[in-house]
Amino acid sequence: MKSKILPFVILLLAFVLRVALLAARPIWYDEAFSVFLAERDFASIVRGTAVDVQPPLYYFLLRVWLQLGENVFVLRFLSVALSMLVVALVYVVARRWFSERVSAFATFFAALAPFQIYHAQELRMYTLFAFGALLYVYGVSQPVAPRWRRFVLIALGTLIALYAHSLALLTLVAANVYLLFKRAWRAQIELLAAQAVALIAFAPWLLFLPGQIGGIQRAYWTQPPGLLDILQMLMVFTTYLPLPMPVLAFALFITLALAALAALQVWRAPRGLGLVLAFALVPPALVFALSYLIRSVFVPRGVIASALAYYVLLAGLAARAPRVGRGVIAAIAFVVAVSVLPFYYAAWGEWRRAPFAEVDQFLRAQMQSNDLVLHDNKLSFFPMHFYDRALPQEFLADPPGSSNDTLAPGSQEAMNLFPIEFGAATRGRARVWFVIFQTAMDEAAQAGHAHGNLSRLDTVMRRGDVSAFGDLRIYRYENR
Repeated sequence: MKSKILPFVILLLAFVLRVALLAARPIWYDEAFSVFLAERDFASIVRGTAVDVQPPLYYFLLRVWLQLGENVFVLRFLSVALSMLVVALVYVVARRWFSERVSAFATFFAALAPFQIYHAQELRMYTLFAFGALLYVYGVSQPVAPRWRRFVLIALGTLIALYAHSLALLTLVAANVYLLFKRAWRAQIELLAAQAVALIAFAPWLLFLPGQIGGIQRAYWTQPPGLLDILQMLMVFTTYLPLPMPVLAFALFITLALAALAALQVWRAPRGLGLVLAFALVPPALVFALSYLIRSVFVPRGVIASALAYYVLLAGLAARAPRVGRGVIAAIAFVVAVSVLPFYYAAWGEWRRAPFAEVDQFLRAQMQSNDLVLHDNKLSFFPMHFYDRALPQEFLADPPGSSNDTLAPGSQEAMNLFPIEFGAATRGRARVWFVIFQTAMDEAAQAGHAHGNLSRLDTVMRRGDVSAFGDLRIYRYENR
């Protein structure tokens, strides 16, 4: 009876951690982008995503979900629901691979992991991608009979993952690599057949991939990864970043200890670990290699399914411990989560998640007739526009061809949101409230020059007071 109740207790814990403070973390640019695009019709969503970097399935789902309401809690609950399906699939897949005990530990780790909670509380496609990948893994793990069930699960999981995330293929191919290594030719042929059906259904989107890859090459700021990036990925999988000292030192110790124990687990007991190892190692390795062929795409969220496989590896190690040891391991995992989750819930160190709703209230109280709120760029405008559609505000375009110039003209047209020319923003204005991140000014200072838009404003208007809200700065400019 206890073993039957335990999975539901763990799922309840996962649910509580995912709905806790669900609406408290401020919306940021990527989330606001998701909402603005999902508000459009399906044809506009296709046009907007075709020039962006991700396929349209999540935006389709969010468009339907918007009928339930547009407050932050309701919107983010879609990701919570998808994440709960992911946690449940971790239990089912781990039990298929190993045992009830291993599956309980794997589900417990997935329920607690800040990395999984982060994406469960974000208006983005990563939990949908994880769900598709886990459904695919569940299909691959099915016994040969009945073959139709295995075929359907693999094809459906492949299709969901491909239409959810542009890097999905690098996760899905892990099963092919495993079967190739095992020389399981019959299983490989059956897998390829199911994948082929999904790829046929995905074929229309293949027309847009060259343009999306070209967009990444032109306008993304990430650099080719190194060993530090691998370590950071492991830390994100097991704890959370960013963290203050000495919590960061504690997180690093835990990460290295767990990675060493996982390696020991593989060394001592390799039997039965082949498929889980493939999903844990092959996708990050492929994404790492791909980052040296095209603009860097080595980001932990692109291999979210590998994090889940990593938890299964750790669960196999925990399940073989003595009974007292298993209790200690569970307690340690809970303590680690309790130690780092407060920093996550507080959005510590996430400068893009400024208190935009508070800024809106401040500006509402200060605004006079003919005033304009002018944003340095889209990163602050999109969240502010989400919180207040009626506030008179505009944003300046990123310098063309710069590493921050990521809002494609096609996406602007799809959302009907366009930057304003600098002259048009300031012409005839008695006052302009200029919104900029302190981080942007610091980066300009490190490069040895003043921030461009601030300097331009200083030449045409008189700078007044400045107000600070988190990393956000509000400069009041008046006509000379």
